[in-house]
Order: sequence, then C-alpha cells, then structure tokens
Amino acid sequence: MRPIVIVLIVVALGAAVLTAFLATRFLASVQQQQQPAQATPEAAVGGVEEVLVAARDINPGDVLVDTDFRWEQWPKSVIDQRFVVKSAAGEDSLAGFRDTMARRQIMLGEPLTNAAIVKRGDAGVTSAVLAPGMRTVTIDVSPRTGAAGLILPNDRVDVFMVTNIRDYAGVPEDVGRDLLSQVAVEAIMRDIKVLAINQSLTHPDGTGPGMNSQTVTMEVTSEQAQKILVATQLGQLVLALRSWARNDVAAAEDAKAPIFVTDRNTSKVLDDLMRGGLKDDLFAMPAETDAQQSTDTQQSIGPAISAHTIRINRGGAVTVESLGQ
Repeated sequence: MRPIVIVLIVVALGAAVLTAFLATRFLASVQQQQQPAQATPEAAVGGVEEVLVAARDINPGDVLVDTDFRWEQWPKSVIDQRFVVKSAAGEDSLAGFRDTMARRQIMLGEPLTNAAIVKRGDAGVTSAVLAPGMRTVTIDVSPRTGAAGLILPNDRVDVFMVTNIRDYAGVPEDVGRDLLSQVAVEAIMRDIKVLAINQSLTHPDGTGPGMNSQTVTMEVTSEQAQKILVATQLGQLVLALRSWARNDVAAAEDAKAPIFVTDRNTSKVLDDLMRGGLKDDLFAMPAETDAQQSTDTQQSIGPAISAHTIRINRGGAVTVESLGQ
C-alpha cells in the first residue's frame, strides 16, 4: 500500500476519534445544564412546602413530644389540606400537637393530621384509641398472674383460666373424686391487645421495663368481653405475654396449642395413680407368718384401697364396689 494512503487512513481515524470525544463532552455539558432544572421541584410542580411528619413509628396512646416530629419538603401539588404546613410567619406550628396523644398508629414519615391525635385529659380519650367496634374489659392482676409487671400497653397477650374441676363438677368428697382431675388450665382467647395498665395508656417515662400493675385493660370484641366476665367468676385468669413477631411459625404453633390442659396431662405420675396404676401392688400381699404383721399391713393399706372403691345406692340398697374390677 502506498504511504500516502496509510497517512490518509490514520488522519481519518484520528478525526473520527476526536469528533466522538467532542460530541460526548458536548452532550455531557448539555445534560448537566438541564439536570438541575428537571430536579428542582419548584420548576416541575410549582414549588414545595415543609410538611409536619412523624419522626418515628408512633403507637396508639403514645404522648407526643417535639422529637416525635420533623419537617419534610413536599411538592405543593400533593399537599392535602389536612396536613400541617410550616408557617413562614414564624408561628409555632407544633403547638397543636405537642403533649397530645396518638389516637391510632402513625408510621414513620406519615404527615400529621388533627384526626390522628387527641388531647391528653380530654373526656373519652380511651374510647378515642379504641378500634371501631371494640370494647374494653378490665381484670385484676398480681405479679404472678400479670407476668410480673412486664406487660405494657399495646402488648399482646393470651388469656388463660385456671379452675378446680372437681368443685364445679360437684363430685362428693367420698365418691370417686380421685377419678377426676382437680386442676385444669384453659386458653379462653389468644392474641389480645393490652390497652392500658392501671390507668395508663402508655408506659410512663422513668419507670423501667416493668410496671407495678394492679389492673389490666384489654381491647376485645363484645363476645370476648362476655367470656372474660364469665371466666372471672369460674376461676383465676392468668395473662401470658406474646411476642410482637408475626409469622407463619407463630400461627402454626397457635394452631397446634391445646385448648386446655389438666393435671393428669401434666403429671404422668398423677395420671398413673388416678388410673389405678398402683392397684396391683396394693393387692399383691406379701406372705406373712406373723398374723399380727399381716393385720398391721392390711390396716396400713386400708385407706389406699378405699380410695379405689365406690358406694352405689340401688333403691335403698347400698353396696361398696371396687373400681377397675
């Protein structure tokens, strides 16, 4: 190839590369000049305003303070008339929200509205934080029945009832009481929201992780309220604190959990005794050469054997029969 041709090819390639470089620089400069205008909300939507939003996730009943709020820029075109807009005249826009109480759950970044809060001390403040259609029911608790004061407002609990089965079954003292369980625990409802501890809808500052609780108020349906009121007359109510976590594993565990448990389910030894597990040993009398020893042995097991007998009245004729024979 002739040298002049090679020189022309090199010059052409260099001109192409230079042209591409200059074009790229030009397009980049044009894009940089246009980008601020496109990203400025004032040019795109007609300006912005500072809107009062939640600075954290706020639970129902929480008392609101200045650190719970923050100002956030919002386009004017999407600002609702219910939102609180920062005043340019220097007015205290937080005055209407400071030291109020959240009526419902408010999420992080959610604009604050008057419908979401209620003033502390107002009449009906408790009913204001109740979910629609729900009721409140209050029970007395002790450190043992109320999870040692670790249950706080907005926690979730299971409600258990402890009863004496023999007393409610009306089993006589001397007839077959040992055949029936004495203690039973029944789960009467699960996953119930705690609305208040004593008269507090929130956890007071400086009280530590627990609260010295005498009463617990729960948010329930009308039917659940009736069940709890009946249960307070049948036995002792005990609250069990639940985890905040909600997942399929917890739901599966709830589905497998027994509705009730008795003392016989809990103690294998007690269940064996109630089913007569020791009866063979009681009637397997050892060989005795001394008549007095035999008599003493029979007398010593007499009460145990009588515990497995029952008296039957048939038209006035009373007979004593051994159970399990």
